[in-house]
Amino acid sequence: MEIKRTLILDSSDSLSKALPQLDESPAVIITRNGKYFGIIDHRSLSQGIKDPHGVKCESAIVKPPVLLETAGLLERIDAFLLGHFKALPVVGDGELPLGITTRVELLSDMMSEKLMPNLEVDELMGSPAFTVNEKETIGAAKRILKEKKVHRLVVTRNNNLVGVISTYDIGVWSARPNMLSSGRKDIKPGEQIKIDAMPISNFLRPDVTLVNGGSKIEDAAKRMVEKKVSTVIVVSDKKPLGVLSSLDIFKKVRELATEGVSIAVSGLDDENMGHYAHIKNKIGRVLEKYGKSFNIRNVSVHVKESKSTFVVNLYFDTDKGHVAIKEERGDLKETIDEVASEVSNVLRKKKEISKTKPRATRTR
Repeated sequence: MEIKRTLILDSSDSLSKALPQLDESPAVIITRNGKYFGIIDHRSLSQGIKDPHGVKCESAIVKPPVLLETAGLLERIDAFLLGHFKALPVVGDGELPLGITTRVELLSDMMSEKLMPNLEVDELMGSPAFTVNEKETIGAAKRILKEKKVHRLVVTRNNNLVGVISTYDIGVWSARPNMLSSGRKDIKPGEQIKIDAMPISNFLRPDVTLVNGGSKIEDAAKRMVEKKVSTVIVVSDKKPLGVLSSLDIFKKVRELATEGVSIAVSGLDDENMGHYAHIKNKIGRVLEKYGKSFNIRNVSVHVKESKSTFVVNLYFDTDKGHVAIKEERGDLKETIDEVASEVSNVLRKKKEISKTKPRATRTR
């Protein structure tokens, strides 16, 4: 896994220190007492913060899944599929931040491992591709997105493709017009901006990545890696057919993956999402160890937080029957560890019993 360097700030630092970096990197890492605490990304800016100079980084962090530097491909895919994060933090021993990894690096590694599905882009893309003229306003784009019940629109100029906008982009833009004043000639410092009335053209990036309909998924992934983007527009005779994102590819690869025990995790809020990887690692390894012996399947982990404790419930089926384990502790990581320890004890004993159980003998 390629780990990209990015700015690392303390939780007490001003948010204004992080913003310039977001033009160069998809995320800034925030620490507390030297340990990983969260990230600042474009999603952080959707919290309606008006004065970044007077706000500490700790007030604007988001907490995506955290990856260990040893994370495998499927684990990384699972982590990205938990939300629309463009970058995830990577930590080492002692929760020390090492950097970030993005969807583009994951696509590159998937191609190296020959994990790309042998499908055409038409089979995975979101279709049809709804369009909007760049002269339309942000408000008009929001109405079309809502009406068509889609997350992205293809933007055109004189019937030519010039970009893509999404509900995520609009949320970010709506939250930070005054933060863009230093780099935007059309926005003055302190000016009250009605972003819904502004034309889409004011926010478009100058480049758009296209692939032809009928192209292989691997070809589309190569384009994404080359251009360092996570979305491409699928076209035929320069007319948009649909939109393919890296997440579409991740979902399909995950569906095709047959090795290992799949774990469905629920109940984690944004504050505790960083423990997702620990659940997959700690509990998943135990289940993998005994998976073939018991044909473990339908695994689910549910986390519930009360005022002072965390309750973790683990459920799964085996050929020997249903297993349910529940643990409660004041610390979520300790609760997960206790569940892993308990399930290991339960399965070990079941295996020992199956080995020592006397065989039926025939009497004369």
